[in-house]
Amino acid sequence: MTQKSIVILLLIFSAHIAISQELIQFNEKGKVGLRDASGQIIIPAKYDAIGNFSEGLALVVDHEMRGYIDRHGDLLIPFNYTEGATFSNGVARVKSGNKYGFINHQNQSVIPFDYDEAGDFYNGVARVRKGSNWGYIELGGDELISLTYEYAGNFREGMAPVKSNSKWGYIDRCGTIMLPFEYDQAHEFQKGKAWVLKGDSAFYIDKSGKFISKAEQQTPTVNAPRNESH
Repeated sequence: MTQKSIVILLLIFSAHIAISQELIQFNEKGKVGLRDASGQIIIPAKYDAIGNFSEGLALVVDHEMRGYIDRHGDLLIPFNYTEGATFSNGVARVKSGNKYGFINHQNQSVIPFDYDEAGDFYNGVARVRKGSNWGYIELGGDELISLTYEYAGNFREGMAPVKSNSKWGYIDRCGTIMLPFEYDQAHEFQKGKAWVLKGDSAFYIDKSGKFISKAEQQTPTVNAPRNESH
């Protein structure tokens, strides 16, 4: 057998494994379950919602509470939380009572439930709020940028939009102001440009703040800071 034939067989085998491991949602009597590609039921329809698997776990919703299951349907993290997000970098953002924190796969609190609002980790950084002040923390829970802003977006392409004294500007991961606080709205960079609003004018800027082109006045949802949770 030639080397090329071996490679083709390996690719076919890998594709077969991927297909066999794919789980498909199905609905039954108002509940959601999972079955494999052959139609065999792996997880009975008993949840109100099931999220995508990430790092071997999926968020599941039972009435108002959230927990996490593995691909066999075993409930590894009980329904202790009122909000939950997908696992990433070994942690998931969850809400207990009125506070947000982060847990690991063993349901251990790795970042305390100290925050009134929190985003998911993106490029190793999460935006968090205490009271009316936003800032940023690292994966270990250490404060990266102090909680001093009125609002904070995610870091993308090395910069994040933040709001101070009712105006928006941009900072880097060291907290250095890269673009001044002169915008009435500002959103995250994508492919080297960001949507901003100044007075009645909406336009795109590059990372130096230079004008690129005019833009529609409605906020572009693709760049809008947001939380991903259920």
